[in-house]
Amino acid sequence: MESTAAIFMTGATGQLGSFILADLLGFTGRPAHPGPIYCASRASSSFEQLEMTATFLGLESHTLHKHPQVHWIPLDLLNNHEAITALPAQDHQWEVIHAAAVIDVNKGASGANPNVRLTQEVLLLAEALNAQHFTHISSIAVMGNAATLDEETVLEVADFQPNKSKDSLGTYAKSKILSELEVWRAHQEGMSISIIRPGVIVGMGPISASPQELWWRLWHKKLPISTDGRTGIVDVRDVAEIVGRAHRERLQGPFVAVGSNPEFHDFLSGFRDALGRDQKLRPLNRDPWLRRMRALDSLKHLPVVGRFFGASMRIMLFSRNTYNGHSGATLLEKGYRKADQTFQEMGAAMREAFVRA
Repeated sequence: MESTAAIFMTGATGQLGSFILADLLGFTGRPAHPGPIYCASRASSSFEQLEMTATFLGLESHTLHKHPQVHWIPLDLLNNHEAITALPAQDHQWEVIHAAAVIDVNKGASGANPNVRLTQEVLLLAEALNAQHFTHISSIAVMGNAATLDEETVLEVADFQPNKSKDSLGTYAKSKILSELEVWRAHQEGMSISIIRPGVIVGMGPISASPQELWWRLWHKKLPISTDGRTGIVDVRDVAEIVGRAHRERLQGPFVAVGSNPEFHDFLSGFRDALGRDQKLRPLNRDPWLRRMRALDSLKHLPVVGRFFGASMRIMLFSRNTYNGHSGATLLEKGYRKADQTFQEMGAAMREAFVRA
């Protein structure tokens, strides 16, 4: 069903959010959303990502953030009452796209992540607005099963692990699991939802932004190792297309957005080569390093360096999961982009950004 409602969107100034906004505005070859789009912004928000995304898409740099359909609402997303007051008083039918998230995959299992509270507040706002539909950007971090790191497994849509107490889960994975559970609870209470679970999103943006950390490390030759672990990756443009179609057609999902499952060595080498760098990556293979890191597990309680010795770090480095992205592929007009194409096109944009800096 095509939407004519007003959309309230979080995360529009981020990497994925900027491409979703471009898709909603019709700049990616798909139908534009006909109504207004209200985007949350913080006092610290910058339009640099939106300008870079517009330029990447061949548009004038101001096209996205100054588009007449786009209205910026300065507010604190952790306070839904403030959000309700800040939104226009006119009687809209509302839809919500929740693309904001704090990415802290390097923190390990300690510390706090605000993603759960953020999702709770946005769901309360959606309820107060009597939103007709709620689209939530989750993550493949919510997926898993009982297999050990010594096994190679294929993870399907049904492999959801809502268990916040597992020591092996980092703060980011826990936050995304609990956030998705909040959305499923809202659905049980009658809310129409879509859920998209992207893999590691390969895109481009400001060199200081957290999604570009790998680009930054490889440009500055500060990533000396690689492993034979594996993860699911996806082009940011493919995720935006999946989100846009799922939202427009109110398709529930969940949809796993993973275009390929490379080993980390191939993944990092693709990034490095796209940047035109010549850094050698020292292989830290599962045999024998997984066994050695397990033997040092007791060091995980040490301050500062402990996070490098816990189970969550071993999973990050040595997991051999393959994520089945077929569900997401069904929403793509031409299928997933090849990883090499993504590396080269995004790498060219990032190389230009580093040279300018």
